[in-house]
Amino acid sequence: MISVIQNTYERNPFVRESAALTIKALEESKLDYQYIIFNDKGDKLIFEDIKELLSDKVEYVYSEYNFGMGVCSGGWVGALPYVKGDLIHNTGQDDVFTSAFYLELTNQLKREDIFLAYANGFVVENNLSTQGALMSAMGALDYSNPKQVFNQWFQRQGNILGGANNFIPAPGVIYKKELHTLIGEPDLINFKGSADFEYWARVLYNDLGVSYVPKPIWLYRMSEYSAGSKPTATTDIWNKLILEKYQKLVDNE
Repeated sequence: MISVIQNTYERNPFVRESAALTIKALEESKLDYQYIIFNDKGDKLIFEDIKELLSDKVEYVYSEYNFGMGVCSGGWVGALPYVKGDLIHNTGQDDVFTSAFYLELTNQLKREDIFLAYANGFVVENNLSTQGALMSAMGALDYSNPKQVFNQWFQRQGNILGGANNFIPAPGVIYKKELHTLIGEPDLINFKGSADFEYWARVLYNDLGVSYVPKPIWLYRMSEYSAGSKPTATTDIWNKLILEKYQKLVDNE
C-alpha cells in the first residue's frame, strides 16, 4: 500500500482540485492506496472544500499543532502516525500527480536496493498550463555517488547551500517507510519546515539507494499559495545546519 499525505495550511482554490485529480490518478493506477489530507493547523474551512472527497480510502486530519511551522513541506511529520502503507508520498497543497508517476516510482521501489525514488515534473501555472520541465539536469547525476547528488540537490557552492528549491526531490518523491527504522524519524525540532530536506540528505549520508525517473510525470504548480513562493530566509538557516550536519558528504574533494 502507498500512503499519500497532502499537506494543507491555507484555504485556496487549488486544494480541492489537486486532491481530486491526484485521487483520480491513484484510482487509475489500480494501486492499493490511502490518501490523507492533513490540515497543519491551517484554515478549518478547508474541510468544507474537500469533504465530498472523503471515503474509506480518503481521510481528513486536522492538527492543533503546527508541525510545518507555516511551511507546507513540514506538515508530513504530523501525519506519519496515521500512515498505513509501506510506501509514503508527501505532497503539497496545490500540486497534481499522475497515474504514471505512481506506477513508475512504485515500480522503482520494488528493487531491494532503492529506498527513495523521485521523478521530473512540469512547472505549471494556476490553470495547469505548462511552463517547462522542473529538474531535467537530475538525469545526468551518478546516483552511486552520494556526494554528487547532495551537491546538486542542495545547489552547493563551496560552503554555501542554495535556498529552497526543487532540485531537492520534494514533493515528487516516494520513499519506503522502512527508512524510519533505518535512519530514524524526520528531525522536526531542529529543521522544522525543512525537515523533509534534511531527511533526504540523511538518506544520502547513509548511502541508501536513490532512483530518478527523468520523464516529467507530475505537475508542480507555482502559485501565490506555493511554499516555494514564500521568503527563503529561514530555509537558508536550516540549509546551513544541513551542511554542518553532513559535512562528510563534501569533505576530501
